[in-house]
Amino acid sequence: MAAQLPQLHTLIYKEINVGKFKTTRHYELINFIDPKIKLTKLLNLSKNREFAKSSPIFWLQIRIDNKWQKPRLTGLFKTSLSNVYYGDIDKCKHLLLFNFSDRTNTLTIKYFENYYTANLTSLLPLFIEQ
Repeated sequence: MAAQLPQLHTLIYKEINVGKFKTTRHYELINFIDPKIKLTKLLNLSKNREFAKSSPIFWLQIRIDNKWQKPRLTGLFKTSLSNVYYGDIDKCKHLLLFNFSDRTNTLTIKYFENYYTANLTSLLPLFIEQ
């Protein structure tokens, strides 16, 4: 029996309000979003302030009805590639891979619907090809 390939969605966001906040960046979606995806048109990425034991590098928040939602959606954790981070949604149900451009003004998110793995070695080449 062949392994089922995960359904992959690629989302591209551009930074807005550049330089307005010291530890937070806001991103706006520039391509179409599928309603099944649990991300919104606007994202808030803030630096970790060392309050959580998990110690991610950044925290991701989504915006619904003109409010940033709490609790935060996920933490972003380092991978072996620079500017590439991973997180998850719904307690490891959906895997997210985040790739920041060199100047961090463009954010590409690979959203693996109904798929999660702790071993990212087979998925990281998606970013090396770019």
